Amino acid sequence: MRATLLALLFTVLFPILTFAQTDSLPAKYLSLGSKKAGICFGNSPVFTGFRFNGLNKNVRRLNGFDLALVNEDKKGVSNGLSAAVGANTQEHNNGLAIGGLLNAVDYENGIMLGLLYNVGNKLNGLGAAVVLACDTVNGLAIGGEVGRRGVDTAGRINGVALAVSGTITGTMNGIAVSLENFSEKHRGLAVGAYNKTKRLRGMQIGLYNVALNNPKGLRRLPLINMHFGK
Repeated sequence: MRATLLALLFTVLFPILTFAQTDSLPAKYLSLGSKKAGICFGNSPVFTGFRFNGLNKNVRRLNGFDLALVNEDKKGVSNGLSAAVGANTQEHNNGLAIGGLLNAVDYENGIMLGLLYNVGNKLNGLGAAVVLACDTVNGLAIGGEVGRRGVDTAGRINGVALAVSGTITGTMNGIAVSLENFSEKHRGLAVGAYNKTKRLRGMQIGLYNVALNNPKGLRRLPLINMHFGK
Protein backbone atom coordinates (compact mmCIF):
# COMPACT_ATOMS: atom_id res chain seq x y z
CA MET A 1 0.00 0.00 0.00
CA ARG A 2 2.78 2.42 0.93
CA ALA A 3 4.71 1.58 -2.27
CA THR A 4 1.55 2.20 -4.32
CA LEU A 5 1.03 5.59 -2.65
CA LEU A 6 4.61 6.64 -3.28
CA ALA A 7 4.36 5.58 -6.91
CA LEU A 8 1.14 7.58 -7.31
CA LEU A 9 2.70 10.67 -5.72
CA PHE A 10 5.72 10.37 -7.97
CA THR A 11 3.57 10.04 -11.10
CA VAL A 12 1.46 13.08 -10.26
CA LEU A 13 4.01 15.41 -8.69
CA PHE A 14 7.16 14.73 -10.71
CA PRO A 15 6.02 16.45 -13.94
CA ILE A 16 4.59 19.42 -12.04
CA LEU A 17 7.59 20.03 -9.84
CA THR A 18 10.21 19.42 -12.50
CA PHE A 19 8.86 21.54 -15.30
CA ALA A 20 7.88 24.34 -12.94
CA GLN A 21 11.46 25.02 -11.89
CA THR A 22 12.82 28.46 -12.83
CA ASP A 23 15.79 30.53 -11.75
CA SER A 24 13.48 32.69 -9.60
CA LEU A 25 12.26 29.62 -7.70
CA PRO A 26 15.45 27.63 -7.17
CA ALA A 27 14.43 25.74 -4.03
CA LYS A 28 10.83 24.60 -4.52
CA TYR A 29 10.46 20.96 -3.62
CA LEU A 30 8.41 18.36 -1.79
CA SER A 31 10.10 16.09 0.72
CA LEU A 32 8.55 12.87 1.98
CA GLY A 33 10.44 12.78 5.27
CA SER A 34 12.34 15.63 6.89
CA LYS A 35 13.25 18.87 5.14
CA LYS A 36 16.70 17.57 4.20
CA ALA A 37 16.28 13.80 4.10
CA GLY A 38 13.94 11.18 2.71
CA ILE A 39 12.41 11.21 -0.78
CA CYS A 40 12.48 14.53 -2.60
CA PHE A 41 10.66 15.82 -5.69
CA GLY A 42 12.04 19.16 -6.85
CA ASN A 43 15.07 21.41 -6.53
CA SER A 44 16.32 20.99 -2.97
CA PRO A 45 19.74 22.63 -2.41
CA VAL A 46 20.82 20.10 0.27
CA PHE A 47 19.36 16.61 0.55
CA THR A 48 20.10 13.06 1.67
CA GLY A 49 18.15 10.15 0.26
CA PHE A 50 16.32 9.83 -3.06
CA ARG A 51 15.87 12.97 -5.15
CA PHE A 52 13.99 13.48 -8.44
CA ASN A 53 14.01 16.74 -10.38
CA GLY A 54 13.83 18.25 -13.86
CA LEU A 55 16.53 20.93 -13.67
CA ASN A 56 19.14 20.81 -10.90
CA LYS A 57 20.33 24.35 -10.21
CA ASN A 58 22.11 26.03 -7.29
CA VAL A 59 22.50 22.68 -5.54
CA ARG A 60 25.11 22.59 -2.77
CA ARG A 61 25.21 18.97 -1.61
CA LEU A 62 23.39 15.74 -2.41
CA ASN A 63 23.93 12.44 -0.61
CA GLY A 64 22.35 9.33 -2.08
CA PHE A 65 20.46 8.90 -5.35
CA ASP A 66 19.78 11.84 -7.66
CA LEU A 67 17.91 11.69 -10.97
CA ALA A 68 17.30 14.77 -13.13
CA LEU A 69 16.52 15.64 -16.71
CA VAL A 70 19.37 18.18 -16.74
CA ASN A 71 21.93 18.78 -14.01
CA GLU A 72 23.49 22.27 -13.88
CA ASP A 73 25.05 21.70 -10.47
CA LYS A 74 28.26 23.63 -11.27
CA LYS A 75 29.44 24.30 -7.69
CA GLY A 76 27.94 21.54 -5.60
CA VAL A 77 29.06 18.14 -4.32
CA SER A 78 27.32 14.85 -5.04
CA ASN A 79 28.01 11.78 -2.91
CA GLY A 80 26.42 8.66 -4.31
CA LEU A 81 24.73 8.14 -7.66
CA SER A 82 24.00 11.16 -9.83
CA ALA A 83 22.24 10.64 -13.16
CA ALA A 84 20.89 13.04 -15.78
CA VAL A 85 18.90 12.14 -18.88
CA GLY A 86 20.60 14.93 -20.84
CA ALA A 87 23.68 16.79 -19.55
CA ASN A 88 25.19 16.08 -16.14
CA THR A 89 27.33 19.06 -15.06
CA GLN A 90 28.98 19.01 -11.63
CA GLU A 91 31.97 20.36 -9.77
CA HIS A 92 32.58 17.37 -7.46
CA ASN A 93 31.20 13.85 -7.67
CA ASN A 94 32.15 11.12 -5.25
CA GLY A 95 30.57 7.93 -6.51
CA LEU A 96 28.86 7.33 -9.85
CA ALA A 97 28.05 10.05 -12.41
CA ILE A 98 25.90 9.14 -15.42
CA GLY A 99 25.10 11.50 -18.26
CA GLY A 100 22.66 10.47 -20.95
CA LEU A 101 24.49 12.63 -23.50
CA LEU A 102 27.22 14.49 -21.61
CA ASN A 103 29.12 14.28 -18.34
CA ALA A 104 31.02 17.44 -17.40
CA VAL A 105 32.46 16.78 -13.94
CA ASP A 106 35.42 18.87 -12.79
CA TYR A 107 36.55 16.38 -10.12
CA GLU A 108 35.29 12.79 -10.26
CA ASN A 109 36.22 10.24 -7.62
CA GLY A 110 34.64 7.00 -8.74
CA ILE A 111 32.96 6.15 -12.05
CA MET A 112 31.92 8.56 -14.81
CA LEU A 113 29.75 7.17 -17.62
CA GLY A 114 28.59 9.30 -20.55
CA LEU A 115 26.80 8.09 -23.66
CA LEU A 116 28.60 10.51 -25.97
CA TYR A 117 31.07 12.75 -24.11
CA ASN A 118 32.93 12.82 -20.80
CA VAL A 119 34.93 15.94 -19.91
CA GLY A 120 36.56 17.15 -16.70
CA ASN A 121 39.68 18.31 -14.92
CA LYS A 122 40.52 15.20 -12.92
CA LEU A 123 39.12 11.68 -12.95
CA ASN A 124 40.18 9.28 -10.20
CA GLY A 125 38.67 5.94 -11.11
CA LEU A 126 36.95 4.78 -14.27
CA GLY A 127 35.58 6.80 -17.16
CA ALA A 128 33.79 5.56 -20.26
CA ALA A 129 32.19 7.38 -23.20
CA VAL A 130 32.37 7.66 -26.97
CA VAL A 131 34.83 10.53 -26.36
CA LEU A 132 36.57 10.81 -23.00
CA ALA A 133 38.52 14.06 -22.60
CA CYS A 134 39.72 14.68 -19.05
CA ASP A 135 42.83 16.71 -18.28
CA THR A 136 44.09 14.07 -15.83
CA VAL A 137 43.00 10.45 -15.54
CA ASN A 138 44.19 8.31 -12.66
CA GLY A 139 42.78 4.88 -13.37
CA LEU A 140 41.01 3.42 -16.39
CA ALA A 141 39.84 5.38 -19.44
CA ILE A 142 37.62 3.66 -22.00
CA GLY A 143 36.22 5.26 -25.13
CA GLY A 144 35.89 5.42 -28.86
CA GLU A 145 38.57 8.07 -28.45
CA VAL A 146 40.47 9.04 -25.31
CA GLY A 147 41.81 12.59 -25.34
CA ARG A 148 41.23 15.47 -27.74
CA ARG A 149 42.68 14.98 -31.19
CA GLY A 150 44.86 17.88 -32.30
CA VAL A 151 44.71 19.82 -29.01
CA ASP A 152 45.38 17.46 -26.10
CA THR A 153 49.14 17.86 -25.63
CA ALA A 154 48.96 18.78 -21.94
CA GLY A 155 46.76 15.95 -20.69
CA ARG A 156 47.95 13.12 -18.46
CA ILE A 157 46.85 9.52 -18.08
CA ASN A 158 48.18 7.44 -15.20
CA GLY A 159 46.88 3.92 -15.63
CA VAL A 160 45.23 2.25 -18.61
CA ALA A 161 43.64 3.75 -21.72
CA LEU A 162 41.51 1.56 -23.99
CA ALA A 163 40.18 3.25 -27.11
CA VAL A 164 38.87 2.26 -30.52
CA SER A 165 40.20 5.06 -32.74
CA GLY A 166 42.94 6.70 -30.68
CA THR A 167 44.52 7.74 -27.40
CA ILE A 168 45.87 11.30 -27.48
CA THR A 169 47.53 12.80 -24.43
CA GLY A 170 50.53 14.78 -23.29
CA THR A 171 51.89 12.22 -20.81
CA MET A 172 50.98 8.55 -20.73
CA ASN A 173 52.13 6.55 -17.72
CA GLY A 174 50.93 3.00 -18.13
CA ILE A 175 49.27 1.02 -20.93
CA ALA A 176 47.58 2.46 -24.00
CA VAL A 177 45.71 0.15 -26.37
CA SER A 178 44.17 1.89 -29.39
CA LEU A 179 44.24 1.92 -33.15
CA GLU A 180 46.50 4.98 -32.84
CA ASN A 181 48.46 6.15 -29.79
CA PHE A 182 49.91 9.67 -29.67
CA SER A 183 51.73 11.34 -26.77
CA GLU A 184 54.45 13.78 -25.88
CA LYS A 185 55.85 11.33 -23.31
CA HIS A 186 55.06 7.66 -22.81
CA ARG A 187 56.30 5.55 -19.92
CA GLY A 188 55.02 2.03 -20.27
CA LEU A 189 53.45 0.04 -23.11
CA ALA A 190 51.65 1.21 -26.26
CA VAL A 191 49.78 -1.28 -28.43
CA GLY A 192 48.21 -0.14 -31.67
CA ALA A 193 48.46 -0.06 -35.43
CA TYR A 194 50.33 3.27 -35.20
CA ASN A 195 52.22 4.43 -32.10
CA LYS A 196 54.01 7.76 -31.86
CA THR A 197 55.63 9.62 -28.98
CA LYS A 198 58.37 12.20 -28.66
CA ARG A 199 59.87 10.57 -25.57
CA LEU A 200 59.49 6.85 -24.96
CA ARG A 201 60.54 4.91 -21.89
CA GLY A 202 59.10 1.49 -22.46
CA MET A 203 57.84 -0.45 -25.47
CA GLN A 204 55.65 0.07 -28.53
CA ILE A 205 53.98 -2.83 -30.32
CA GLY A 206 52.24 -2.18 -33.63
CA LEU A 207 52.49 -2.01 -37.41
CA TYR A 208 54.46 1.25 -37.28
CA ASN A 209 56.13 2.67 -34.18
CA VAL A 210 57.75 6.06 -33.73
CA ALA A 211 59.94 6.98 -30.74
CA LEU A 212 61.64 10.27 -31.54
CA ASN A 213 64.10 10.08 -28.62
CA ASN A 214 65.76 6.99 -30.07
CA PRO A 215 68.99 7.24 -32.09
CA LYS A 216 68.69 7.76 -35.83
CA GLY A 217 67.79 4.55 -37.57
CA LEU A 218 65.80 3.32 -34.58
CA ARG A 219 63.21 6.07 -34.35
CA ARG A 220 60.76 4.51 -36.79
CA LEU A 221 60.39 0.76 -36.73
CA PRO A 222 57.77 -1.82 -37.69
CA LEU A 223 56.31 -4.29 -35.20
CA ILE A 224 58.32 -3.36 -32.09
CA ASN A 225 60.15 -0.29 -30.84
CA MET A 226 61.56 0.35 -27.40
CA HIS A 227 63.59 2.73 -25.31
CA PHE A 228 64.55 2.15 -21.68
CA GLY A 229 67.09 4.91 -21.10
CA LYS A 230 66.48 8.43 -19.91
